[in-house]
Formats: sequence, structure tokens, C-alpha cells
Amino acid sequence: MTTVPWQSRNRSRKALWIVWTLLLVPLLMMAIYPRLQDYLLAASLLRRISDPHASGWLANYGVNSVDARDMTFDFRDAKIPARIYTPRGVASAPGIVVVHGMHDMGMDGPRLVGFARSLAASGFIVMTPQVAGLAAYRVEAESADLIGVAARELARMLQVPRVGVFAISFAGGLTLLAASDPAYASSIAWVASVGGHYDLAHVLRFFATGEALRPGGSVEHLSPHEYGPLIVVLDEPQDFFGPQDAEKARNALKLLLAGHGKDSEAITATLSPEGQEIMQNIYHQRREALAPAILAEIEKRRTQLAAASPAGHLHSLRMPVLLLHGSDDTVIPPTEMLWLEREVPRATLAAALISPAITHVDVGSSVGLRDQLALVNWVASMLREARTTAAGRVAQVPGGAWLFQEP
Repeated sequence: MTTVPWQSRNRSRKALWIVWTLLLVPLLMMAIYPRLQDYLLAASLLRRISDPHASGWLANYGVNSVDARDMTFDFRDAKIPARIYTPRGVASAPGIVVVHGMHDMGMDGPRLVGFARSLAASGFIVMTPQVAGLAAYRVEAESADLIGVAARELARMLQVPRVGVFAISFAGGLTLLAASDPAYASSIAWVASVGGHYDLAHVLRFFATGEALRPGGSVEHLSPHEYGPLIVVLDEPQDFFGPQDAEKARNALKLLLAGHGKDSEAITATLSPEGQEIMQNIYHQRREALAPAILAEIEKRRTQLAAASPAGHLHSLRMPVLLLHGSDDTVIPPTEMLWLEREVPRATLAAALISPAITHVDVGSSVGLRDQLALVNWVASMLREARTTAAGRVAQVPGGAWLFQEP
């Protein structure tokens, strides 16, 4: 029986489709897999950050055991403590400097340690430097220089040109300031800022008034976290208390920030009546009573605040920048990210997200699937930048000592 011509053509087309499918499917999988891997690694990282005891295939996806050791590096004639987290069994990996926010434990803060370890477990070499200013609840220009030197030091140790920097809270603004400085920019491959500031004068005004200024000139009203006014008073207690009370008040405030309320109150009881009244305003979060003095601090410290703010410095950025801010952040209001987003050069802004899925710097708020996916996408973008950074290897850490080896 003779084959009908149209049947022959149909079979030829089917054969051609099969050939093309066999050729294209592997190519398509090769193109999709790296991006899919970034999303899975991001979801896994977020799962472990939000729940340190998380288990299951997602929490364990791409996870390596981690080793950690202490070291120091030189900064302005001082030895700066730092910690290196290394994924075990990974011959070489990209480097990331993770900078803590305002916390008296600095690089030893439990959440910071947990995050750094989780990030290292995802296949990165992580350095966490101790930033003394931030550990003392101060935001100062010198800390931006320290962050820049830390990035340069990790790049030198890994024998790579640049490393990424992931910065939390006020460290975010300081890191952007460091990245805009030619002295450090060549060592920084990318910057991720979570809950960072743009202009400290904005933030102090917010602490005093509850008004967060948007770039267009409008104002968003939020109730500042009690932590805000407290750290302003702590920084310059002599501007709020009499000479006889200033040092005692500083100690009382430090204890309060550390969660030792009763010990703080015991010191407060030894202050003058005027000093006790100011401390009671702090204890009972009477922001209005403190507002005039905080607003006066903005004028007094204008030069100092500007020197520790990235405002006006970001046009020179040449590396990818990722910005993340909690929509309900009452420490540094989310309007600060709008200012950052406006000034960071469009070509370098890799990702920007204001999300209800985080508070100030904590992950784990109960939100819908759309917001969860948006956060996963942001983290995946960061991991993509990190993964494409040149990989290096820690051969030896001067003066280092192993702290732990995870099983």
C-alpha cells in the first residue's frame, strides 16, 4: 500500500518535534536550574532563620556542616575581633561579611550567630566583625570605615578581588556609606541592607515626633519603638541629665537595654529627683516629655549625624545594592528605604522590598503567600549576587582558634 503524502509529512513533523524536544529540554533545564536552585536555597535559608529547629527536606536543602573560628584584623592600631564561618567540605566559596546591628553582644548575639551559621551552611564563607560603636549603641562614621576594612580583609584572606556585605539595621546605612567610599568600594562586590537608615536626622526626628518623612515631603505617622528615644539619651546622657546624674543614668540605661529592668531601677533610685523623673519618662515611654530635648540633639549633632549617614553619598555606587525593610518597622521607619531607593543609581539597584514578612530585622511574621514569595525572591536575588562573586578559600586565620565543628 502506498503511503499518502500528508501522512508522510505528519510523521516527519513529529520526528522533527521529538528531535527539537530532545535538544531543547536539556538546554532549558540548564537555564532554569540555577535560578530554581537560588529560590530553593532562599526558602531553605528563611526556614532555618525563622525556626532554628526546623527540619524536613526544605530546611535541609543544600545545607553543609559549618566550622567557626575566631580571629582579629587590624584597624587604626587596634585588633578587631571577628569570626569566620566556613562550610565544611566546600573546597572554595564566595565570601560575605555579615555586620551586626545595635546589640551589646555584637557578633556574639544569638540571632546574629544563628544567621551567620545558616548563611555559611548554604555554601558561603562568612565573616562577622565586632563593630564596637554599634555594640555600644552608637552610630558613628568610624564604624563605616571599620566595615570597609573588614570587607577588604576578608577579600585578602580569600585571595579574591571582592566580597559581599550583608548589613543589619543601622549597619545597613553605615555599609552603604563604606561602599560609596573609593577606599573600600573596590573590595565590595555587592551590598544587602536590611532595615538600614538613610539619614540619621530623619530617624531622630521620628523618635521625637512619630513622624516619618517620605521623599515627596509627605509624612507617615508611626509610634516609635521605645528603644529609639532610649538610645538617643544613652549616647549623650549629659545632654539630658544633670552632671551629678549623667554617668549613673548611662549605667541605668545600659542595664535597661540589656533587659535588666530591676537593676536599672535600683540605680535610678539613687538619682536626683529631676534625674528620676527623666528616667520615669523613659520607663513609661512618655515620648512627648523627651521630644524637645531629642529635637535639640538633631541641631547639636547635625555634622556628626550627617557623617554617619549615607544620604548624599550614594550616587557613586557601582556595585549591586539590595534593600529590604519591614513595613511595620518602628525602630528605623520604612520611609528610610524609600530615600535609599531614590538615591541609589538605578543601574545598581538589584532589589528593593518593603515587606510585612519582617519587623525590624526579624523574619517570621505571619503573612500571606504573596508576601512570603516576595521575600523569598529578594533573598534569592541576594544569593544570586553572592553566588556569582568570585569564590575563595580560607587557608589560615592569623591567631585563629576553632570554636566549634557542627556534626
